[in-house]
Amino acid sequence: MSRYIFLYTLIISLLIASCGQTITPIPLKTPTRSAPKPSPSPIPSLQVNEEWTITMSHSGGIMGLMRSIEISSDGKYTVTDGREDKTITKQLSANALSELHEIVSNTEFVSPEKSLPSGCADCFIYDLEIQHGNEKPFSVQVDDITMPGSGMEKMITHLRGLLEKALK
Repeated sequence: MSRYIFLYTLIISLLIASCGQTITPIPLKTPTRSAPKPSPSPIPSLQVNEEWTITMSHSGGIMGLMRSIEISSDGKYTVTDGREDKTITKQLSANALSELHEIVSNTEFVSPEKSLPSGCADCFIYDLEIQHGNEKPFSVQVDDITMPGSGMEKMITHLRGLLEKALK
């Protein structure tokens, strides 16, 4: 009998304790200094009469994607799929080459506030390099998290579209 009294007392005590009001601590706001926003840096413009090369590698994701595209100033482009061990070479039309010129000349890179790795374990990573003339190449690496704020989204989306279309 005393066991039942003890058991009922314990259950009633737990029920009463669980009915109490919980206090949620509110974090105090601490003053922070924000760094100045990085200013956009223009990407080198591609001149029609000079030689240039755009290279983008597209890697990562859950399935371990490893693809790349390289486009030269004459419109010839090569797409490689490392997982499928497949390489395709094609030629851009004059309109497609003109559209690429337009996208590159209207793109300004803004350094992401977060540096890689951004903490996204299964994001795609995009390495982009633009080489023209004898100048130092423009290189940038962004992922799915940092790309939208980098100013590179339109160019990378365009290049990725060319890459995927060639591999179909």
